[in-house]
Amino acid sequence: MMILFYTILSLFLIIAPFYYFLRIFKHMKKSSRYILYTLTIVSILTLLIKIFLKPSFDLWFYTVSFYILSCFLFCLCILIYRLWCHYFHHAFQKSIMPIFVLISLLVTGIGYYSHFDRQVTHYQISIEKDTTLKSLKLAFISDIHISSGTTPQDIQNLVKTLNQKDYDLICLGGDIFDESSSMNDIEQTLQILSTIHSQYGIFAIDGNHERYVSISTQELYQKYQITYLNENFVCIDGLFNIIGREDVSLRTSTSIETICQNMDMSLPTIVLDHNPLRYEENLKFADIQLSGHTHAGQVFPGSLITGLIYDNDYGVLIKNNKSLIVSSGYGSWGFPLRLMTQCEYVEVHVSF
Repeated sequence: MMILFYTILSLFLIIAPFYYFLRIFKHMKKSSRYILYTLTIVSILTLLIKIFLKPSFDLWFYTVSFYILSCFLFCLCILIYRLWCHYFHHAFQKSIMPIFVLISLLVTGIGYYSHFDRQVTHYQISIEKDTTLKSLKLAFISDIHISSGTTPQDIQNLVKTLNQKDYDLICLGGDIFDESSSMNDIEQTLQILSTIHSQYGIFAIDGNHERYVSISTQELYQKYQITYLNENFVCIDGLFNIIGREDVSLRTSTSIETICQNMDMSLPTIVLDHNPLRYEENLKFADIQLSGHTHAGQVFPGSLITGLIYDNDYGVLIKNNKSLIVSSGYGSWGFPLRLMTQCEYVEVHVSF
């Protein structure tokens, strides 16, 4: 179902501008019309090959997707300009078209730069519980969406950065891969992630997108020595707890009360839940929740929508000395594009 949705959405981004351009520029030269036909067919074929065959031709896909997104933005500029002309009774001036071309190329370029310019976001959190630990330094990575604008080489660079920073704990917050990820990229990514050095290990949960792929994520994580937490908790050396939740979209998750029945509540507790919706329920039993999923909207004005859906769609929310941290994700879904949001991983310094 998700592949069908992604296909329809992507085809719309290609076909809608194509049809609109043919109507607006009725007197287009025959040679220009043939060029437009060719570019549209190439875009559609590239998209379908990427979705259903999942080859590794990242540079070609990035180039074609840049063209697709630029055309769509150009189409929006023309549409807005036509509405403005209609409303204020101005004549439509084709001489303004080069400005719209520049705007669409500039915005798409900024969106691409924002995707590939990945950041580290730092948080300082205090937990008012006793433990022999003085502090905990952890890295939280979610929403990589491997093959959707993030490559195994990008993950290799990420791991190099993580290993230089010497984290105590690594947490993977779901949507590491999705319906567009090839099996080769999934295996390669997990193999690279398994080389992260940390004192207490690597812990992972699923997001909603992993469930759209017909493979056993638990077996994959176990194969690469990554601890997979699915409706379960672990106590790390008697120092702190980590709870892993099934994604809320499945509607089959175990209650947090059942998961925590035999857990020592006096210890500091971290819960990994891909979607931040259940934070009030989770933080009855945990001190920190780490979530992703929202992408902070990914492309403005998407951030306005996620801001309405979630109490906290990005950043940190502290209530009753409990903290919800939501990451915008290390990758992007669908196309490698970010507008007024960023790709990141989260570094959390926890003091006790």
